[in-house]
Amino acid sequence: MPRIPQQIIREVIMEKWAEEIGPEAARAKAISALQAGAVPPWQQTEIRLTSYRVRKRLREELPEPEKEGGRLYALGFQGIRGVVKVGSTGAPEQQFDKYETQARNLGYALVDGWVSAPVGTRSEAYRLESNVLTNLHLVLNGQVDGGRIFEWFHGHDFERVRQLVEDPTALFHLLLERALVR
Repeated sequence: MPRIPQQIIREVIMEKWAEEIGPEAARAKAISALQAGAVPPWQQTEIRLTSYRVRKRLREELPEPEKEGGRLYALGFQGIRGVVKVGSTGAPEQQFDKYETQARNLGYALVDGWVSAPVGTRSEAYRLESNVLTNLHLVLNGQVDGGRIFEWFHGHDFERVRQLVEDPTALFHLLLERALVR
């Protein structure tokens, strides 16, 4: 009898859970469990399903997957508090695996995600990322702590951060408006 690949089995299980629970209900229960202090390994079906569906959606919605180059991204994680990871990458799948593993080790699960179409070469994307991160810190936190640019934004709404990262020009204009008001 031929062996069924583990990935196919996982997909079937996740789709069954999605039908039984419903993706939105699962996400709400996952966030609630994480805010209450759920710890890995995730025993809650809802947490595992939510993270799986975010990664699946990112793979399916990856703009221009055949094109190489750097991309911006925002990943939303939930633990007792929410945290958003912003960065750039030339290899989204590997990058997201790395950060999802790191976050899980700290008690966070992936609950949201966004990745851009290529924004230029890898080095151009890195330069754009540096500008976006600096501007995000100034807009969201009012400062750049100790002159260092961190890629993790604690306690900020994923959707707001995503919108700002998705439109670096609007982010810059928002920063200018805030500077003029002071």
